Amino acid sequence: MENKGKKLLVLRFDVDPKNIKTSMKTENVSPQEAIGLLEMAKDQILENLRKGRNDIFQMSKTGKDEEK
Repeated sequence: MENKGKKLLVLRFDVDPKNIKTSMKTENVSPQEAIGLLEMAKDQILENLRKGRNDIFQMSKTGKDEEK
């Protein structure tokens, strides 16, 4: 089943003691959108670190959130 409007950005970091490998997969995401999503993730991580949270990846945003 194909979702034409679905957008996907997947980042993977493989961290070894002497090496870090990164890979990225996108579907229907422009380079500008990818940069914006990365900025949102960075801001979320920094905010949760400031709050002393360990669960730094607990965010979800819908189109309705953007209308506020």
